[in-house]
Amino acid sequence: MSNWREQLQPASFRGVPFECMSDSSPAGRRVQVHEFVQRDQPYPEDLGRVTRIFTVSALLAGDDCLDKRDALLAALAEPGPGELILPTWGAMQATALPATVNNSRSEGGVVWVDLQFVESGERGYPVATPATDAQLGMSADDVLDSGTSWFEEAMAAVDTARVNISAMQSSVAGAYGLVTGTIGTITGVVASAGDLVNMVLNAPAALVMAVRGGVGSVRASLQGIDPGQAIANLRSAAGGSRAMGTVNPAGGAQTVAAVQAVNELARTAALAVALDAASQLPAQRPASQVDVALPVWQQSHQPLVRPQALYLPDVLAARDVLDDALWAALQGGGGRPPLGMFTALQDARAKARRHLAQAASAAVPLVQITPPAMLPALVLAHRQWGDATRAAEIVQRNRLNHPGFVPPQPLQVARE
Repeated sequence: MSNWREQLQPASFRGVPFECMSDSSPAGRRVQVHEFVQRDQPYPEDLGRVTRIFTVSALLAGDDCLDKRDALLAALAEPGPGELILPTWGAMQATALPATVNNSRSEGGVVWVDLQFVESGERGYPVATPATDAQLGMSADDVLDSGTSWFEEAMAAVDTARVNISAMQSSVAGAYGLVTGTIGTITGVVASAGDLVNMVLNAPAALVMAVRGGVGSVRASLQGIDPGQAIANLRSAAGGSRAMGTVNPAGGAQTVAAVQAVNELARTAALAVALDAASQLPAQRPASQVDVALPVWQQSHQPLVRPQALYLPDVLAARDVLDDALWAALQGGGGRPPLGMFTALQDARAKARRHLAQAASAAVPLVQITPPAMLPALVLAHRQWGDATRAAEIVQRNRLNHPGFVPPQPLQVARE
């Protein structure tokens, strides 16, 4: 059994820390006692569990006590529920009630705040929430449809007889690498850059069908994927969509037009895959299945089962990469895209922002801790989360050299 002091958690509300000097909360059931005439025994009617209202005496101390006070008051003033962490109760969703701030000249550098929080319950009426992941998936379809139509229209205007094939082969290397890297199955149809040029000039409709089929197979493989792998796929596809190189004008105007059409088709496929990967990121945090922190020796025989977590910095970085890629596509490598493609990209960018904002709100933020001494990652993970199986998470996140020797230096770890 761990010492009770080791189970205490730092107090905070909406991420703003404070010192909790004392807290209290009612417990038990709400009971209405009915008394009747000429009856010796009453009838107690159970009305449900009592509403938990936490009364907290908070202390803010130090040279920056006024800054701490202002930050806490700003968190209390925000509407709606927020995450409340109390030392002995742990984390919960609660709504702040009116608070009282006590400043005293005789106690310089100290601010006392009397806080009250009520636990957040379920809404009494249904509330519709937008399925941002499904909307983003439909935007991926729109981008793919508009991009392939753009390619077909562009190739219909190209005089293939005047295309310099050798110059085109050297110019589509970047597009070929992007397509095969994003849609690996397409190599069965397009085995080389020469095959790509041949299909562009002689069978553009067949190339479009191959690209559509490849994007469809990638989409199927993304279903139920691990959130971390979904972010990796998103960043790879979105980042690659911006690295196709420039078009060499030496081959002539018809060659340039054909190469630009191929580049935009490759970009479209990559963006569709990136948008599909983004739609797989969960917009709600999965409920934890870990109820009791087991000893380390027991976890070695009975590992804890926990859902895959999504971390806030990873989501924000992926959001920026995808937004930059969509913005670059809106500018167009060889000129502004046509109206249909422009509209599809604008819509996809708006829906990607909306969905990734939901994913970010459900993601787990990181905090900074400093071990008191050189410790194995396994011990540090058990102390931080009660789950020794997350030792690899600490090692990977902080790029440690050896899991058995975690130095006493600031580390980035998940807050929960």
